[in-house]
Amino acid sequence: EIWFNIAADTPFQEKAVRQALAWALDRQQMVDTLFAGRAEIGNDHPILSSLPFFDPDAVPQRARDIDQARQLLADAGVEGFSIALQTGDLQDIPALAAIVQQNAAEIGIDIQVDTQSNSTFYEAAWCPQLYGIESSDPATLPCETAAGFGIVDYGHRPTPDVFLGSALATGGVWNSSNYANPDFDAQLSAYRQATDVEGQQQAIGQIQSILWEDVPIMLPYFFNYLSGHADTVSGVQ
Repeated sequence: EIWFNIAADTPFQEKAVRQALAWALDRQQMVDTLFAGRAEIGNDHPILSSLPFFDPDAVPQRARDIDQARQLLADAGVEGFSIALQTGDLQDIPALAAIVQQNAAEIGIDIQVDTQSNSTFYEAAWCPQLYGIESSDPATLPCETAAGFGIVDYGHRPTPDVFLGSALATGGVWNSSNYANPDFDAQLSAYRQATDVEGQQQAIGQIQSILWEDVPIMLPYFFNYLSGHADTVSGVQ
């Protein structure tokens, strides 16, 4: 997940600037370079296409469009800026950060990648309040002091509920974007209360649309996760 802390004083507080970077990403380059094609291109929401309630018609797939990205920046009155991108040193993330840096440069955004040890990254840049670092106001969101721009890893879950609830819902404990949208929260509630796949898909389609439009996070891909086990271990699926 590439997050924008909307509560931080950065150009990414402006939705059009977030959208511009989302259109600038070369997602196919990421999949080919980082995973030799063994990943699925993402569309800036955490709903994997294999899930039964994924809505394929909710939003178009973002493909790289530099002209669209530059137009969004121009419409927002932004000619270019520099910003730090905070990352840990885990797996594909440093290489992903380098591609984001390269892509962003083509639309005038100068990204300075700050990669630190993964053992300190979560406390220093992601959600410091989770590690006992006090907020300026105890009534604020749990990740109030998250970095303005960063990349964090997420492991697979059988359903996207933890991503939607913890990382994107208002007040979520992993919400490093400090995203707070009552329409999103309402659709998340509708999804959770749905009694059949059709009802889930209606709500999830709205969630896909809301996140695609607001871009509190960018999710450029879902990578295949492979693991192995010894023949002496039985019952493993």
